Amino acid sequence: MERKELQEFIYFLTRSKQLTRIQQRKRDYLLARDYSNSEMPPADENEVVKTHDPYIIVSFLHQFTENKTQALKYTTHYWDKNSDGRYVYDSFDDFKSQYMHILNDESNRPISSIKGLTYENHLWHIVWSFLVSDTTEKWSQYNIEVGYNKYLKAWMDKNPNMQPFSMPLTDLPDSMRPKHPINGKQLIYFSDVVNVFKRCVEFRDNDFYFTVKRIFSESPDFIINSTSIETLRGRSFYTDTELVINALRIIASNVFQRPQFPNIDIQCELVKNQIISLRITQVGSYADKDVNDSKITASNQNGDLSRIMSFLQNLCDFSVVSRFRENEELKYLKIDYLSDSPARRINEINENDCSGFTYVLNFYIHTNNG
Repeated sequence: MERKELQEFIYFLTRSKQLTRIQQRKRDYLLARDYSNSEMPPADENEVVKTHDPYIIVSFLHQFTENKTQALKYTTHYWDKNSDGRYVYDSFDDFKSQYMHILNDESNRPISSIKGLTYENHLWHIVWSFLVSDTTEKWSQYNIEVGYNKYLKAWMDKNPNMQPFSMPLTDLPDSMRPKHPINGKQLIYFSDVVNVFKRCVEFRDNDFYFTVKRIFSESPDFIINSTSIETLRGRSFYTDTELVINALRIIASNVFQRPQFPNIDIQCELVKNQIISLRITQVGSYADKDVNDSKITASNQNGDLSRIMSFLQNLCDFSVVSRFRENEELKYLKIDYLSDSPARRINEINENDCSGFTYVLNFYIHTNNG
């Protein structure tokens, strides 16, 4: 038994009275482990344990809209005013100290709950650079350097009756100002930068619909089912949008490699009010490979399935549905690559439930019971 796990095990059994959903999962995992023959190596404080729990990310990002985490919510929302007409926060320092208190854990390590969970700490770096760093850190695919840093503090100190959203970007050094339009809009005020950040951590309004439709419309040789694609309209959820887009581009590239199957069916549904399930099917196209082929097992770290998994780790559950060969027999199977199971999981399905090679991405949404 590893020392770190032993410490966590004792904590869960002796000290904790009320556990969150995530802590319950970890407690149950520790209880299920077989510790009888394991040794206890020295603890590694820098160890990063790889997990797959998309709800951690969703729960964290949902704090940007929760009233109970008011200061963090107001990093992406206009400030309210008190009855005397003054803003609810007295200064930049007052405001940042309050939302940093929410971000810090017991060890005073900011937003450590999401560090190490996503591909190359991508999401963590965006949040850190925008909210935490006092210096200029480039974030997002646009390499923006504007955030809640010393330059915004200096402006607010000079304008004590203003809120961050009102800062003109012309008050920043010229080298920091975004020079080109982003998402079709020229950035003029700090509020415009906030909107870029919000779209990095959430598919909002019809963003998901237009993003998926644009990616799979890049080849004129393919036909998207015009009815099923409409089920993506209005699907909003928190995630690392840049990494999801990267995964979708790999999926589209794979689809485009089989022009003899030009029909693409893309549909979305809400499952049990907890999951937004996206299914992308290349109609009539099947794998027909052995389930133990390296391309199907994703054992090749440079393979497309492995790359998709890397982008989607801790962002959504990921499966494929197709016809495969198992023990020299063709079967219709659903293979789970990212799920609540630590290993690849294979289940046989009905032939009628598979009209072609299908990619299934299940995104969790925050619920009051979560």
